[in-house]
Amino acid sequence: MRRQVIVLLISACVALASAGICQDIIKKHTVDRPFFKVVESQGIEIYYPKKGDQEMFGIKIYKNKDIRKKNLACDLCVNTTLVEDGCFKITSTALTVEVRDILKYVTLAKFTGSSNVTVAPSKKAEFIDFVIPTECVCRDPPGGYCAKASNKIIDYRPLFKLHEQTRIAVYLPKASAIGLTVGLKAIRNVNFYRGIEQNLDLNIQSFTERNGCFVYESLLLAPNFALGDYLNYIVIRKKPNGKKIRTEPRKAYLMDYFIPSSCSCQPDRFNLIKPPQSSRN
Repeated sequence: MRRQVIVLLISACVALASAGICQDIIKKHTVDRPFFKVVESQGIEIYYPKKGDQEMFGIKIYKNKDIRKKNLACDLCVNTTLVEDGCFKITSTALTVEVRDILKYVTLAKFTGSSNVTVAPSKKAEFIDFVIPTECVCRDPPGGYCAKASNKIIDYRPLFKLHEQTRIAVYLPKASAIGLTVGLKAIRNVNFYRGIEQNLDLNIQSFTERNGCFVYESLLLAPNFALGDYLNYIVIRKKPNGKKIRTEPRKAYLMDYFIPSSCSCQPDRFNLIKPPQSSRN
């Protein structure tokens, strides 16, 4: 695979500092997968912890494609030997990502003393769940999100917007076929168990409506979410006929950062994109 070296256009919102990302990935890395940082419609950064004598990391990415098809061209095929702060790092403007895009990918590795390139099984990253860093000040919700999500929606999922240690917001696109949403329950890093009472990290009884979304926003201190955490959640909604429906539990993984292009930061401050530390149950 031909190596590509591409310079990323850095927005005001995402002055780059990889040390925080890599250190948190190395500490919490329980799943063998890369970490993606995406700026909407601008570019992508990929981080992968260096393991032992691994001397090359590569990735083939297919955006919104059926990876099972033969002779499928990848949207980004790139490898690197560059290591920063313990991570292989790839930066590219050749691939742009927008709300609700899905990246399916395979990773490649080469180790010292071997001429073989190993290929890992395919995985996917869904850019549905936003995690917005504290330093970043954005419109709520990001400009045009509700209209985009309602038009593209195929699975009723919320957008979680988590400002580190400061606030939390949840946006549910108001797709006409869904009916009136009345609540959401979520628990961090734990599965729901039927018939067992569990302490919830989020128990939203009602939403307000704004700009095509059902919206919940709280200035209260949110649970101490960190890179690699997941939210297990249930959406509760009421049909026009009054019937209440609960979705099956679903998970939102806080592994992939998606930063809206509408995001802006104070010009004299840097955004380190470093999640807070948290204890695991």
